[in-house]
Amino acid sequence: MVELPIATGFYEDANKPIASQECINFIPQIPQANAISRAQLIGSDGIEQFATTGNSSSRGGHVMGGIAYSVNGNVFYRINSDGTTTSLGAITGTGRVSMADNGIQICIVVPNVAGYIYSVSGGLQLITDTDYINTLGPSQQVVFKDGYFIHYNNVNNASNKPIFFISNVNDGLLYNALDFGTAEADPDKITGLHVNGAKQLYVCGDETMQLYQNIGGADFPYQAISGATIQKGIDAKFSLIDFDGGFVGVGGGANDQPAIWKFTGGGLQKISTTAIDNILQQSTQAEIERIYTSTYSAFGGFFVNFHMKNRCMTYDAGTGLWHERKSKDLEGRPIAWRVNGIINAYGFNLVTDNQDGRIGKLDRDIYEEYGIAVNRSVSTIPFQNQGERIRVAKIRLSCESGVGLEEKQKSTFPLKFPYTFGDDDLIDGVDPQVSMSFSDDGGYTFGNGVRRSLGVEGNYRIQQVWFRGGQIANVRVYRFAFSDPVKCVVNKLEAQFA
Repeated sequence: MVELPIATGFYEDANKPIASQECINFIPQIPQANAISRAQLIGSDGIEQFATTGNSSSRGGHVMGGIAYSVNGNVFYRINSDGTTTSLGAITGTGRVSMADNGIQICIVVPNVAGYIYSVSGGLQLITDTDYINTLGPSQQVVFKDGYFIHYNNVNNASNKPIFFISNVNDGLLYNALDFGTAEADPDKITGLHVNGAKQLYVCGDETMQLYQNIGGADFPYQAISGATIQKGIDAKFSLIDFDGGFVGVGGGANDQPAIWKFTGGGLQKISTTAIDNILQQSTQAEIERIYTSTYSAFGGFFVNFHMKNRCMTYDAGTGLWHERKSKDLEGRPIAWRVNGIINAYGFNLVTDNQDGRIGKLDRDIYEEYGIAVNRSVSTIPFQNQGERIRVAKIRLSCESGVGLEEKQKSTFPLKFPYTFGDDDLIDGVDPQVSMSFSDDGGYTFGNGVRRSLGVEGNYRIQQVWFRGGQIANVRVYRFAFSDPVKCVVNKLEAQFA
């Protein structure tokens, strides 16, 4: 049999017959030693509930001193290690918030609206300093460096230019009207701030970004580093995040279309593929500006998630491949991944939610999201035989078999009447299935799926094979779909041609 590539990641071209590879809730894995195949697919993490804040979704999360915090709805919460939550005060607004801390205080910015400071000793306090409110602010984002909370504001009373400004040292409640600077390399507006792992301050515009250093002294301490200007800007301030030895963001340079860039001390690298660029370029400017990111690492993978309006696209630095994350909403309809923030605390990757107030934890050994099965699917590159017809005798998808759940029954309460004893369904996943369908029009339409068992519990020898696959007249795309709450691993795809 001929091995066919299956773990190539997400790549949907604008013209599907060129490429229409979907990779939903599967992580492509490239082994670092000889293995059963060149690449495999591993099911992405499920989510188990850790805590809840009620019905309101998260607007942003943060960790200070190993303790997790989240703004849900109009309330600022502490998420405790035992899974309980504590309300710490009210936060105005409805949009995503920006947060930074100095180890004692957390600064919370509702962009263009208000700023708050939280400390254990002082509680949650609104920033009321008149220089912040009337001259420098309102802030559009906050970062922390060298003892200062650093903000930016494009429309202010301190200057006729966009400014970035600082708090007093170690006190985010106090400000001085003269403690601000302006971007020097290019007159474009400020679109974001970032302090990377090396504690360098980047002031980003929509076409360039400039590196600043703290020179000390009694005046405003930050000065642009001569020649340290990057000819790429940022379109989405909430997309800036440290990742894989550098930081990433959505943006571009003069006359560029938006793309995803990784910035390091040695330069910059475009990590978005043309397929990802197509998604960005189909978005409005307002939608691009609202893109935000989250990161986590697990099982050798280093993931950054780009949360867009209707999709969540994930890049793995370990393989350089993309995949897509999807969830189901409270009505069971498919949506972009419901996670809207990841907080590493208490030894877990905690996740905040865009559907309600639950706080979950990611777990590779959980195959549901809050009890809802995760749908997974992958489609192949378009296969063809140089324009000649070819008959498919057999298709074999080698999966990890015998993953079915323990057979038992469940009842639904309250019972529905009329009720017949013994009508209860077996739990999902006792005999998990994989469905194969194919498209002969380049991935535009697919036929009905044909199912094969992944094996009841302990049946490790069962194979997933489809016979008599018909003729490929021009080009064919195969799709494999999984919907049971069980472990999903795809090791290899093979075909036998007649």
